[in-house]
Amino acid sequence: MSDTNHKPPTDLKEKIDQAKSKYISNKKNETKSFGKVMKVVVEIVAAMAVGLGIGILIDNYFETRPIFIIVFFLLGSAAGILNVFRVAKSLQKN
Repeated sequence: MSDTNHKPPTDLKEKIDQAKSKYISNKKNETKSFGKVMKVVVEIVAAMAVGLGIGILIDNYFETRPIFIIVFFLLGSAAGILNVFRVAKSLQKN
């Protein structure tokens, strides 16, 4: 029942090579995870910023100061949260 792919290392060089490959694969996984987290954060912030920008533009046009800023900021926040759920769902499939 010995597996030819996972034979125990017989000398020091093989042990070092196996340790390096495990270390490199762990680093790649950490980098991918960090990238996914940053993607989620950027999506939330971008949606909130777009909502806030639209609210400011509409408030300046109609001269109604805080109403549309608040409304569109909340809509942008909701859109950001919805995007987070979509990304989490796609990551869960993978």
